[in-house]
Order: sequence, then structure tokens, then C-alpha cells
Amino acid sequence: MKKDDKVGGAKAEKVEADQVLVAVVVTDSFNHRFMPLTLEQPRCLLPLMNVPLIEYTLEFLALSGVQEILLVCCAHSEKIKEYLRTEELSGRGSRWAKSTLPKVSTFVSQELRSVGDALRDLDAKQVLKSDFILVSGDIVSSMNLQDALEAHRSRGEEGIYVLDSSTKQCVQYESVFPRKRRLKIMTELFKNRSNLEIRNDLLDCQIDLCSVDVENFDWQDIRRHFVRGILESDLLGKTIYCHVISTKYAARVRSTQMYDSISKDMISRWTFPVVPDGNITGGLSYTYSSPHIYKEKGVILSRSTTLVRHVVVGSGTEIGSDTSITGSVIGRNCKIGNNVVIDGSYIWENTVIEDNCRISRSILASGVHLRSGVKVGNGSILSYKTVIGSNFSVPPFSRISRLRKAQSDSDEDESDAEVDEADGEFSPNIVGEGGKGYAFVDEMSDDEDGRDIKLEENDDPLDDDSDESGMETDADEDSKWRREVALTIERGIKENLSTDNVIVELNPLKFAHNLSFHDLRKEAIPIFLKLISPSFSAKDVVARWGDVLRKLVFDDDDQVDVLKIVEEDCEESEAHAKVILHILQALYQGDIVEEDAITTWYRTSKGSVRDLSKPFVDWLAQAEEEEDDDDEE
Repeated sequence: MKKDDKVGGAKAEKVEADQVLVAVVVTDSFNHRFMPLTLEQPRCLLPLMNVPLIEYTLEFLALSGVQEILLVCCAHSEKIKEYLRTEELSGRGSRWAKSTLPKVSTFVSQELRSVGDALRDLDAKQVLKSDFILVSGDIVSSMNLQDALEAHRSRGEEGIYVLDSSTKQCVQYESVFPRKRRLKIMTELFKNRSNLEIRNDLLDCQIDLCSVDVENFDWQDIRRHFVRGILESDLLGKTIYCHVISTKYAARVRSTQMYDSISKDMISRWTFPVVPDGNITGGLSYTYSSPHIYKEKGVILSRSTTLVRHVVVGSGTEIGSDTSITGSVIGRNCKIGNNVVIDGSYIWENTVIEDNCRISRSILASGVHLRSGVKVGNGSILSYKTVIGSNFSVPPFSRISRLRKAQSDSDEDESDAEVDEADGEFSPNIVGEGGKGYAFVDEMSDDEDGRDIKLEENDDPLDDDSDESGMETDADEDSKWRREVALTIERGIKENLSTDNVIVELNPLKFAHNLSFHDLRKEAIPIFLKLISPSFSAKDVVARWGDVLRKLVFDDDDQVDVLKIVEEDCEESEAHAKVILHILQALYQGDIVEEDAITTWYRTSKGSVRDLSKPFVDWLAQAEEEEDDDDEE
């Protein structure tokens, strides 16, 4: 594409009709890192510098020349659609409500559980016709994607990347979580490559430029599963390249730690021109003054109020006397009393903080009310409309919400919740006398990798020799992958999926749990053998599901392994042992095992199943002799 001289309101770049630049924005995060805030709002609508996160993402895509933006929504989809339908007015609603370039469309599906689900849903709707940009709804970036797009067409989350120095092809990727002190380099990477770079100084901003066939893959986590799967698979024939930027800014608000880090970067102007006084949406009126103080019009400060440094204050906010604020963002229409100290915290709109309160490195959502003398400890999150009673100390790392989380099997970030605000049911041990809120405990927390540090300083993730407590044992992990593989195959059978779809769903499990093809065969074969019945013979089973096994078998040793697994199953199942001749014949005629493999297995096997198989082996030998005789004649 030719880069236009102007952006924003400038004329769109000239492209061919079939090369419309499309971006897919997945608004769900599929994790719990911002709970309980995301019980009531989707993450993409949480405020950053008093602006919904989605606005930064849409602005970044528009400035990169994207012509069509597809928002894929699951939880809280109505709130997202309503926000995008509402025209921007006094800072409310979206500037993209009536945008035609880029055109913003929403696609809603309540069944999504991963980014892979989202792409398959779009594939089913036949929406994606060419290469596209894949991002989440919480990206903040000052970069223009044109250079990266040009590189993509011609041929960061922290991690360790092994890159081909000449082409920037990524040949190996390792996450630094869980923590590790060593990296094993695959020796075959040096074949046909003269120089490799090992980089652990890159931040993955999670902006992906994808070929259209990426939607055919099935994975849960795009880095740990999809990227690793592509790099380690000899079958898929796909490649991944890295585009390294050094003069622009790009990051994803994937955790409260990153929320804090990106906020500080924006206040310190590392993200320029994406800074508060850039007034990214209409109705904003921030002005900048040293040392990194940003105030909107209509802010009322007492004469003795001290904004120390790195502070953002929204319009309509009133701050009382002898109050000190450092390294914090204050939303619109907040009421802050006298002798209050706020350090490194994020106070969202319409919050009331009475006299003599102390708040340290915490998030207070919209409508929170702190009565006089309250102390909020490091790393706490007080969700919407929480009330804390007078002179109460909120312990560090508390999470308090007015909502009680409903029981749900969902793994997504924004789970359903039920409201219970009845007076008298709130514990004074949680919110103080007269307070309103419940302690939020996330039983499905996904914070095992240590990245969500609750606004607290983190240690060097590569310099920790201590053993992690609460880690899964090898037995637990073994049981987990076996169960997942079995459930995947059984669901494929129940829903009568194509064999290709079953393989696609097994691929991410293989890479996620570092499984061998033997592991997959070990679980799959007994499940398929259970399908044999008087009305559905072994031949019928192989005819329907044989392609799954054929894609798990590559050489003679694999074929022998198939027969050993069948033998083990028959030793445990008398019903299967009785039809072993039919099973062997179906596998042989279905081109899953060949005669040499059957002969090798029979020669090395011992036991009753071997004896039962003798008539079929004899038949094979006799057929071969007759064939030899025919050849001699």
C-alpha cells in the first residue's frame, strides 16, 4: 500500500477492491485479571486516563489505515453495542458511532471461550476474505502499522524469542512464565541458518497480522498454544515473523500491572502523541503543566491542595484543603475531602472520598464512597458503588464488590453476576460499620503466572530460585490432559464433527501439554473401539473415524504402536477381544496398519490376544504366498 501523507480525517489509502484492510478486535479477555470490575463492565470499556480503553484501540487502527473494524463481543455485548451506538457528547459515547471510515461493526456470540472460537465464528459467517489484523480491545499504541503490513505482505507479553537475523522469522518462542532460568535451543534451528538472535528484551504488544487461513486453527492462548504449535509443527507448513519497533509505543492492558505501567507511561509522555492532553475524544479539555500535571476545565482545587507530580484530574472534580495527590489519575465529578492522601491510585468518576482518608496503589471504580478516616491498603480493588464505613482499614490486596458472583462454569473474564444489596447483610469485618460490599474471591483465578501483581512492585521474573507453592503435580497434569483429549474426541463423536475438525481441536492440546502422537493414539483408540457394536462394526468405525488415526500415524513404528494399544484394550475388554479379527481386518483394509507392522507386532507380542489374532496373520501370510506364486507364473 502507498502510505498517505495524512491520517485521521484524510482520504483513505488507495487499495485494490479485494485488499480492504480489516481488523478483528476481540473485546473479551477470557481471563479474570480485572475481577470484580469486569462483573459489571467489559474490560474494553474500563477507563484509562478517564477514556474507555476501546477508544485507544480504535484510534490506533484508524491511524494505521484500517478501513473496516469487526468487534467480536461475548459478555456485556449490549453495553459495548450501546456505547458504540451513542454519539460522543460531553465525553460520553464513542466518536466512532457514525464512522464510515473506518466502518465499525459488531458481531455477538455468547458461546465464545477463546480467541480461536472468535475466529471460527467469523469464518462460519464468511466474513474474513483476506489478510487481517488481530488485536484485543485494550491496545494502546502510537505506532503506524504500514511498515509492518508491507513486510507481512512481502513474504510484545514478555517472552524469549529466537529470530533468524536476516529474515526476522521467529523460529522458537518461550514464555518467561512460569519462571525459568534456562532456555533449551533446538539444534535443528541452526540448519540452513548462519545467524540467530536470542532476544529477551522485547515486549509483545500482541498486535497480530494474520493470513486469512489462521482462522482454521483451534487454540486457547495465542502465544502459548498457537505460536508454539506453528513453530513446532512439521505438518502445518506455516511461518511467523516478528516486526520489531524501537521508536514507537505499543502495549496491551492485559493485567492490573500493565494498567498501572501504561498509565504511568502516558502521564510521562512516553506514548506521545497518545497522551492525556491529546484529548483523544471530544468533550475532553486536558491541559499540561510541569511536573506532568494534567487538568481538565472545571476542576476545583483548594488553595492548600498539593498535586505533587504525575497527576491527572478530570473535569467537575473538587479537592479539599491539605490534600496531597501523587502519581494518580482522578476521574470526573469526584468529591475529595480535606487532609486526604492519594498515592499511585486510580479513582474513577463520581467517587466520593471524605476527610482524612489514605489510599495507596489501588483502584476505586465509579461511584465508590469512602467515609471519613478510611485507609485502603496497597493493591486493593473496590468495585462499583462500594461503600466503606468510617475509620475502617481495607487490608492490602482486597477485592470488594457490591455484586455477588453467580455460580457459573464460564471461564471468561466477564462472568454473570447477581445483585444483592440488602442492608444488614454486609459484614462490618469486610467494609466497616455502615459499609456496603462483599469480599470477592475468584475461585477460577488465572494468575498462576505472576503477571497480575495487583499494582505492586514485581521481582525479576528470571531471578527466582524459590519453589512455587500450589503447583500441579505430574499426576494431576497427566490426568488433566487425558481428560481433555478424551472429552474432545467424545464431543466430536457426539456432535458428528468431521475428522478434520477433530484433528484441529486435538492440535492445541498436543502443543499445550507437550504431548507425543503416541499419547494421542493411546487415548483415541480405546474411545473408537468402544463404538463397535452389532449395528456398527469395526469396519464402520474405521470408515467413519479412520482419518483421525491416519493423521496420527506416520511410520512403521507408529503402526506397531497402534496394534499394541489395540492389544492392551482387548486384554481389558472381553467384548473387544472377541472381535479382534474384525478389528485387525478393518485397520489393515483401512490403510492404518500394513502387513509388515502386523507381522512385527505378532512376532514380538505374547498373550491371549496374540493367539486370537493367529487366523488373520495366517491369512495374510497365505495371501502373500499366493501373490508370490502368481508373480512366478
